[in-house]
Amino acid sequence: MKNRKFAQLFLNALLGIAVVLIPCAIFTSCVEEKQLDELVQEANQEETEQETEEPVVALPGLPEDVAGYEKWLKLNAEPIPPVAGGDPHNGTKNVYVNQERDTIAPEGEQQFPYPDGSIVVKEAFRPNKDYVGLIAIMRKKAGTDPDHNDWEFIEYTRNAPDADFKVIASGRICWGCHIRVEDIDYVFTELD
Repeated sequence: MKNRKFAQLFLNALLGIAVVLIPCAIFTSCVEEKQLDELVQEANQEETEQETEEPVVALPGLPEDVAGYEKWLKLNAEPIPPVAGGDPHNGTKNVYVNQERDTIAPEGEQQFPYPDGSIVVKEAFRPNKDYVGLIAIMRKKAGTDPDHNDWEFIEYTRNAPDADFKVIASGRICWGCHIRVEDIDYVFTELD
């Protein structure tokens, strides 16, 4: 008789545990499945977004290493207006660099010289034009030109929004002007 009562109590206890554990297991399973579904949906959405993003290409006639420069760190806070009385890069300008802010301005203060591998791009919208008509590029490559902090200079222009950029100046013509800012690594525009 005692064994029967014990067996009955044991079965009741098991049944009570089962009544609690089964819904918990089902709930946990549903939550995990829901979380898994959400993760799968997020991954699929990211994959779809990556597939639909257009590849970044350089403006026509420019080298591929400056493709997407408009997304780089912009050195000037406001567009730089044309300089009255003459401006070698005539137009309204913006200047970009392929470095992170913390790299060129640790603790908020710009450091010179720029690191090897830096590329500085100046774009200019010519007066009364709504397209970029000039691109000036400075590339810092170790060993390129030690007399000018290893900067390579090249300038491109175009006369129509659908035209290819063509080289109009490089080397001495460019650094002849930039030598005036040798103390800030030949770059006229400092980080705002």
